[in-house]
Amino acid sequence: MNSTDLVAISTNDSFIKRCQGLSADFAFSFAQFETADTFFGGADEAERVRCFILDCTKFTNIHEAAGTIQVARQVMDRSFIVCVLDSRVKPEDMEMLKKSGSNLVMLDSEFSTNSKLEFVSSQIIKSAFLPIKPVDFVENSTAQCAFYMLMPKNQKYLRIYKPGQNISAEFIKKFITTPELYIHRSDVESWSGYIGAFHASSKEDSAARACRGRFLKLQQAFLDLVLVISDQTSSSSFGGGKELFENCQKFTAELLESLAEVKYPWDIINNSSIGDFGSVERGTAIAAYAGMLSRAAQIGNPQKIMLGALFADIGLILLSPRTTKKVRLDQMQNFNAEEKMEFEKHPIFSLNQMLSKRLQLDEDIKDMILYSHERMDQKGFPSRPGPNKIREDSMIVRLAQEVDQALMLRMGKERVEFLQEFESFLDQKIKNIDGYTLAMLFKLRALFKAA
Repeated sequence: MNSTDLVAISTNDSFIKRCQGLSADFAFSFAQFETADTFFGGADEAERVRCFILDCTKFTNIHEAAGTIQVARQVMDRSFIVCVLDSRVKPEDMEMLKKSGSNLVMLDSEFSTNSKLEFVSSQIIKSAFLPIKPVDFVENSTAQCAFYMLMPKNQKYLRIYKPGQNISAEFIKKFITTPELYIHRSDVESWSGYIGAFHASSKEDSAARACRGRFLKLQQAFLDLVLVISDQTSSSSFGGGKELFENCQKFTAELLESLAEVKYPWDIINNSSIGDFGSVERGTAIAAYAGMLSRAAQIGNPQKIMLGALFADIGLILLSPRTTKKVRLDQMQNFNAEEKMEFEKHPIFSLNQMLSKRLQLDEDIKDMILYSHERMDQKGFPSRPGPNKIREDSMIVRLAQEVDQALMLRMGKERVEFLQEFESFLDQKIKNIDGYTLAMLFKLRALFKAA
């Protein structure tokens, strides 16, 4: 029986319409129930829910809401549970629901006005699976995570391997020509352990395998950090945020090291992450591009630039659903004045989000976040400073964003030959000037033409 992507529990019309609209936008399967008791009556269905959203604004007693969350967690041990509270709620009540089993606590004031729900649901439902390469399988080994295949017609994930089974030569032969198989996001550590436990057939294959594993680890740490930043409860914000931020620092350094050891690092990045929401979840790929461009052109500190690129667009989750829908559909040319103004503030939102969680950011990284969309011709945003104030490390971040947007692998689209497309991309930038220094563009063009 198929799982249900999103279930909403509420009697509030605007709450229900918000969830219905989101489900329609992302093609989620959706169900709505007036009470949790009615929903839990169909226990079989409850066990297969991916994202459960509970309207807690009408509970007269916070302990009643906590009890409902506890029941939900017992019934749906693998589901992502979101509870929405009245904005006047006490901090200790938010903490209670968090401890009762809620994965994310939102206030009703932000539920309909920003895009945290879009980000969370897209990650939990649509991006719950991450790509792996069949070339990393080892004959007569076992993995402790399931493998899935994406079915081309219905875009559903079919499990093809159960944890603990023998990975035979026949199994590898059957799937070796498949471009990607998939693991669940929760199994990243298990998969990293698997590929780290075996030696590849060559030094080059070993380096590529390690690079793919490190990319996935950074991607998971970054998305976990964004989820923590999205949470209104203090218990998950400061200590957990600091640890995840430190993980991002560690994993960027490790990934940068791995990228230097791989012959075709671009292919690993371009084929390692499929975006859907906007560019928040593309942060890992953008960071990797920025680090490689920085190192190749000897511009700035590659690891700092990676971190600046990683965090530059976190502020997108604070934009209105209407605005981020146009970002997601690549319809930014259709922004009205209000949407354009809102979108152009998101670098400021990004920095404020990081600082609100008391994360210690280097001053250079702060500048890169704020200047990540500025241009030499003063047609960027949010501040349009003079060209003498825009450093090349910030330009590298913006270039990486544009590279990723232009060349990323999209669901159902054919792959591109990255270096060939990147040369054309740079030629177009040089032809149109496009707010960069020509010296930087020519330097990059020469480097990658030689490659």
